[in-house]
Amino acid sequence: MGKSVLTYSLTQALRKRYIDHYVIRACPDGEGDWSQESDHEAVRQMRVKGQWQPEFVQNVCYALEHRHFPLLVDVGGQPTDWQMSIMHHCTHAILLLRPGDETSTRFWLQLSEDHNLFPLARIHSVLDGTSTIASSSPVIEGILSGLMRHTQAQGPLFDLLVARIHTLFTASSTGELRQAYFNEAPAEVINLDTMLQTFAPHSERWQPEMLQKLLPTLPHDVPLAIYGRGTNWLYGALVDYAYAQPFYQFDPRLGWVKPPELTLGRVTTQSVCIDLWECDDINVLTVRLLDDYLKYTDADQLIFPAVPAGRGIILNGKLPLWLVTALVRLYNTVFDAPWVACYSPQLECAVVVVSRVTTYTPGDLISLPLYRGSIA
Repeated sequence: MGKSVLTYSLTQALRKRYIDHYVIRACPDGEGDWSQESDHEAVRQMRVKGQWQPEFVQNVCYALEHRHFPLLVDVGGQPTDWQMSIMHHCTHAILLLRPGDETSTRFWLQLSEDHNLFPLARIHSVLDGTSTIASSSPVIEGILSGLMRHTQAQGPLFDLLVARIHTLFTASSTGELRQAYFNEAPAEVINLDTMLQTFAPHSERWQPEMLQKLLPTLPHDVPLAIYGRGTNWLYGALVDYAYAQPFYQFDPRLGWVKPPELTLGRVTTQSVCIDLWECDDINVLTVRLLDDYLKYTDADQLIFPAVPAGRGIILNGKLPLWLVTALVRLYNTVFDAPWVACYSPQLECAVVVVSRVTTYTPGDLISLPLYRGSIA
């Protein structure tokens, strides 16, 4: 129990140490950082559990094989034979086990051995009680308690695990890898991680009110290459700032990419589910990936609906950032919407990223009736 909470806790701890890494959700359970940071009722209504599909497994394996930085791979459930190819592309294992469940314990121990995964930790997860360390070397063993949603793991056992992963991830310099990617960038690099430290040294994430301070500091009327962690609304504001200039963004699975060119028209059967509804003077466009994964190379075949004119549009859905920037460009430059906003589950409202009207400016928040019509 608690695998997604442990994954979230680990990535947050590694980010505080400025360790370049990413999380791959290798289980179509609808989990993510957002589900740990959002209200319980919001998670209940928005979370959509996908199904294990061959395409999903193939895409996860491709991402692992072509990784650009160290990855934390969140795998849950009990994979069947055809799903186990994911393990073949991993190198180490952290086993989160249930006390007393010998069948599950034997399954995961055998799975790790069969795929030659080097064991980092074997941890028993309990809801209540005291966390204890039974062994610190060569494999971390012990009990970790309290892995519940909206909490973060803590204590000596967790700190030991973070330190072990830190050592593993920095065995080959991620700084050198990062600089290599900067050297390969097709335009001037904007490092969001460094800029956040400059704008808000004590903040761990971007806030909407920072947009008005950030945008004027960026190079104007030149191509941009954006690197670093950011929200959908932050990337949406940045692609609008670049406007007609080429815009590139670093994807941990793909490297440097441009927002794909999307098409407006009559929506037919495709790899995304689209729900369009109207609320007052707002169009809300919710997009959901049918297979919980979308190939970048297939995105230019997607067709999105023309929405009622004269209305602002809110983009909603758990989407890759390159699709978010593509949608912002589509409805901003092709459809000419008066304003565009991106919905944030963590904030429980949408953040304006583009505005041609005096009513809104980038960074403004727009509330909606709680997830009405949403399928994200």
